[in-house]
Amino acid sequence: PIPRLFGLRTFGRLSLLLLACAALYLYAAHNAGRKELRALCEQGVEPKVYRKVSADGYFNSEEQCYGAGCWRIITESEYRYVEIEQRNPKPYSPIPEAGFYRLSKAPLDSGECFATAQDQLEDSEFGRRFLARGYCIAVERIQTPTSEFGIYSERGTAISLDNIFSSKILPVRTYIKEVRSGSIVAERTSFILFQNALPSFSSFASVIGCPDVGVIQVKDDIVNVESYIVPK
Repeated sequence: PIPRLFGLRTFGRLSLLLLACAALYLYAAHNAGRKELRALCEQGVEPKVYRKVSADGYFNSEEQCYGAGCWRIITESEYRYVEIEQRNPKPYSPIPEAGFYRLSKAPLDSGECFATAQDQLEDSEFGRRFLARGYCIAVERIQTPTSEFGIYSERGTAISLDNIFSSKILPVRTYIKEVRSGSIVAERTSFILFQNALPSFSSFASVIGCPDVGVIQVKDDIVNVESYIVPK
């Protein structure tokens, strides 16, 4: 039989070894892909601005109206209108049918106020401030956007990283363009690291962006549209 003291020592050493392995694993999991992400972020974090433009409104291809928050693109901007595409409406969506829509500022006494928007604005502080200025929101279904400018985004090809976690970095390009000509007004490529902090047999993925690796942009983000399309 193995002496009890020897058995305890062996167990203790094995426990320490397992703890050391776990610590090394967690360290590797935490850092997987961060160096590669930081290098990409440092190259492309700042928006590229080719020209400044002005307009009464714009087409926002990324905005969908699922709740009261969608009215903020009108209430908290100086634009007269914003056009959106409602692609996948939910049963609770203020705009229940798919299609293109124009959300516009309208006088409270115009008879054009969208009833659902009116009710939701009255229930929120930002909405009441907007109504106090004498405005409401009109919603018009349109065949296609007519705005001169629009904001869009597209995903690039994922970059697979050489580590045991099957980590990958996804580039996402966000840009403002003149709709008719396709001329780019401003653009930015951001990068998202899907770290996969557990091995590939797990579906868990830790998502990390440029700020998480210490790369902060100085210029306004492209999604702050008013910095690039000045309201008339």
